[in-house]
Amino acid sequence: MPVLGKTKQEVLSEFRCSEILEAARKVFAKKGFSQATVDEIAHTAGVAKGTVYLYFPSKRTIYLAALQHGIEALHQRTGERLAQAPTLAAKIRAFVETRVEYFDENRDFFKIYYSELGNIFMAPHRLSKELNQLYSRQARVLEALLAEGVRRGEIRAVPPGPTAFAIYDLTRGLIARRLLNGAKGGGKDDVEFLMDLVWKGIEQ
Repeated sequence: MPVLGKTKQEVLSEFRCSEILEAARKVFAKKGFSQATVDEIAHTAGVAKGTVYLYFPSKRTIYLAALQHGIEALHQRTGERLAQAPTLAAKIRAFVETRVEYFDENRDFFKIYYSELGNIFMAPHRLSKELNQLYSRQARVLEALLAEGVRRGEIRAVPPGPTAFAIYDLTRGLIARRLLNGAKGGGKDDVEFLMDLVWKGIEQ
């Protein structure tokens, strides 16, 4: 019987695919891409190896799909939080805060996220067009918000593009430090510090 326009088989297929991607994130985060195996991913997901190959033709495909799944979930949550924030300052805070919270909840994702991010600089040809777009999408959203803030006189006339990517990179650096230090929860002080640094640099 259809569920929200989908058949039972389609719902089951999506659920199984999600389970495989969740298992892949755990295995890749623990062992890295080169040491991880499809067998271990299948075992962690509780499915047969052949089942994994029904959804993904290769280990690299699984890796990129797991990464893309996490990025899209982060983008969706960020968009929801930005929509709720009433002012530019609140939106920037929401941008930073959402990422710190998502990091605390999804450390497996961020381990492979930062690993793959290095390919942008070391081997950009390895990064798929879709992932490249996903990486830059949120910075572009932030850029549009900053441009509107400049237009309205909420902030000084900073260049929106470079400023957006600076905030994006500062946030990523903050999360990386928390990952290296094993920080868990209690990210409020980190968010406040970064927000204070950013806002003092762009306020009128």
